[in-house]
Amino acid sequence: MTSNRREALALLAGAALTPAAVAGAFVPSAAAESNALSPDEARAIAKDVFLWGMHPVAIYHLRYLHVQNEKSPVYVGVGRLSWERKAKKANRVATTPNATTLYGAGFYDLSKEPVVITVGEVKDHYWSIQLCDNYARWWHLIGSQFNAPGPVRRLLIGPNWSGKYPAEFVGADIVQAQSDMMCVVGRVALTDNTAEELKSVNDIQDHMTVMSLSQWVAAGKKDVRAEDVPLKRGDYPAYPGMESVKEPGQLKGVDFLRWVSLVLSDPTFTKQTDGHAEILALAKFERLGLKAGQTFDPDTLPPAIKAAVEDGIDDGRKAVIARLSGATGIDMNGWSLNTDLGYKDTDWLQRAFYGYIAVLGPIPSRSHTGALGTKDSKGQPLSGEHRYTITFDLDDMPPVTEFWEMPIYDREGYFHDNPLDRYAINSYMLKRGKLHTANGKLVIYVQNDEPKDANQRRNWLPAPKEGFQFAPRFYGPHGPLIDGSYKMPGVVRIE
Repeated sequence: MTSNRREALALLAGAALTPAAVAGAFVPSAAAESNALSPDEARAIAKDVFLWGMHPVAIYHLRYLHVQNEKSPVYVGVGRLSWERKAKKANRVATTPNATTLYGAGFYDLSKEPVVITVGEVKDHYWSIQLCDNYARWWHLIGSQFNAPGPVRRLLIGPNWSGKYPAEFVGADIVQAQSDMMCVVGRVALTDNTAEELKSVNDIQDHMTVMSLSQWVAAGKKDVRAEDVPLKRGDYPAYPGMESVKEPGQLKGVDFLRWVSLVLSDPTFTKQTDGHAEILALAKFERLGLKAGQTFDPDTLPPAIKAAVEDGIDDGRKAVIARLSGATGIDMNGWSLNTDLGYKDTDWLQRAFYGYIAVLGPIPSRSHTGALGTKDSKGQPLSGEHRYTITFDLDDMPPVTEFWEMPIYDREGYFHDNPLDRYAINSYMLKRGKLHTANGKLVIYVQNDEPKDANQRRNWLPAPKEGFQFAPRFYGPHGPLIDGSYKMPGVVRIE
């Protein structure tokens, strides 16, 4: 789910689209280009558009929900964090989220000015603040694994920023980003489901400051709660009706092209300066009317080309789904372990795969690794029509410095609503004695119906009635959870 993207040529040097520009001034050059296209060429280009654009589009959509769509449940404006303040509930905002930490997320514009991050001392909880760009390149990591127990201070600057650095920051605290678009993801572990634990986590969140330099100076250079940062709605390229899009990976034909056009025309989505393959591809994309500074108008495309584009976008989506059904990472005793080791920005299919199933992945293995499980131990698809067990040996639990979790999702990667509001089994539950163990084993029961046995119910991971999947996480992984040599127990169908 990442990729390095910046532009170097005048290919993408056009002015940014503003909401006003989106409402008018369509440029008819796409029609001339499309007339020179055959349907087969349009279809091939559209497939590349999907593979190149799936992840940036997913990030653009995520930012739109946070900073522009005022009806979105995660709307918080630009330059502010939106913290989860309570234990998770089932929702369809983001795919394959962590179920054990409370997230904070926000989008920042480094083209305006630097951003300040400060975190107080945190002694007894896992926490992290991780920074990525419009290609999900995770370019800076802060947290208990790296800076424990704190305090931590950072000044983040954009790729083209110049100015005076505040005296409070030493050289090691000043970090330059590769893009003007900065996504911030914060995590604090919720180790128990008590009111006391929730209060402790909320207090940690209140002492994590992420705000613009000028705001930080105006606040007296002190901690500022996310909710107390002034609200400002983002003003980035948009078109009427964007608020109706729920899952960008399901957009068809020219509707997907609309979003790629937004990505290309937003100057804060800094493009790659030295990506030869990308520069060539973006030149081809112009033949479909996709060009920075130019509003994409699907009406300029002839019907045959529109149909070919729809087929091409579908081809790209099918390629991603095919990868999902096959091996997507390192084999770990039947699980597909995903790390950033060996990840290549030039592999657009791999990047699109992450954007389709888990926006903002892969996370660097120095933070954590994750695995994907879609089949049982005999290679059959997982289904809530059956019952399963996952049996861990207590002497051979996943080797981590922080914690592990076993979350469960529906086919699309979203939490399944259930009577326990339980979406994962984790190591904190085991450590606190909340899970039943016997004979040196921990058995997790995965099924749709509630177990009648009390001990099985303690270890029950509720499954949807239909197909489902797992995406276990390993925070602070040791080598066997990076190279795949850990003997992860399989999902055994029992009836």
